[in-house]
Amino acid sequence: MEFAERIFEIDTGDVTLSVAVVGEGPAVIAVHGFPDSRETFAPLLRSLVSAGYSVVMPSLRGYWPSGVARSGRHDALAAGEDIVFLADHFSPRAPVRLVGHDWGAVASFAAVARRPERFSHLVTMAVPHPAAIVRNVSPAQLRRSWYMGLFQLPAVAEVALSRNDLALIDRLWRDWSPGYPLREAQLATIKAGIRHRIGPVIAYYRALLSPRILAHAGPLFRNTQVPSIHLHGAEDRCMGIEITAGAERFYDRGYRLHSIAGAGHFLIQEEPEAVSRVLVPFLG
Repeated sequence: MEFAERIFEIDTGDVTLSVAVVGEGPAVIAVHGFPDSRETFAPLLRSLVSAGYSVVMPSLRGYWPSGVARSGRHDALAAGEDIVFLADHFSPRAPVRLVGHDWGAVASFAAVARRPERFSHLVTMAVPHPAAIVRNVSPAQLRRSWYMGLFQLPAVAEVALSRNDLALIDRLWRDWSPGYPLREAQLATIKAGIRHRIGPVIAYYRALLSPRILAHAGPLFRNTQVPSIHLHGAEDRCMGIEITAGAERFYDRGYRLHSIAGAGHFLIQEEPEAVSRVLVPFLG
């Protein structure tokens, strides 16, 4: 990164989160997904810091260098609780701006459902409102999501993900963002966060079918009470942009979809200027 990072170790009571903070000013919490790391937000730092924000970038619970949860919970609802904790920690007296990509988007929906008053703006990327996903799921989308089925298989999934230096991660990046040549240094950072944490990382997907999580997932499907935008790569091969259709009905405080031309699933990496042109004015 071009900017000086300040690294914090924040104990939520259930997990110790490693959090990188860049810049000074009102907090923007930025949460990554899979298979990724907090470094995914590096292309946006210049515009956000120049706009006067501090960017708070946790590694998701279970991903190194954050810790493994003492409760064993590695799911989007628990990650949403972590986001609320970080909002209280880094901005105790003012609502924060929240940006989430992929699983970070799902965790962000969980956070704003739990404590909407703690967030002034919500930006999600690549994964839209959960109610829109359920409404729009199609055979084509199910085929794109084949890896989710793989991750449900005990032992088989762990072997598949760890094989050949986590080659599945290389494949997913190529498949989901076919126009983006992933840099070796970036790939090494992503794999370092997952290599020795395969169980917790896969657990996010297994939790999708957990009776305990399903019993508490209702708030994820409620209408969002925070002003929101959603950015989606027009060429996303993980979550096709058609999955966003009709999502506006699930927001009560304003919503707009921004399709990013020429971008796939990892749109921040592929079209950082286009993302910044949408993101910074909205947060302002």
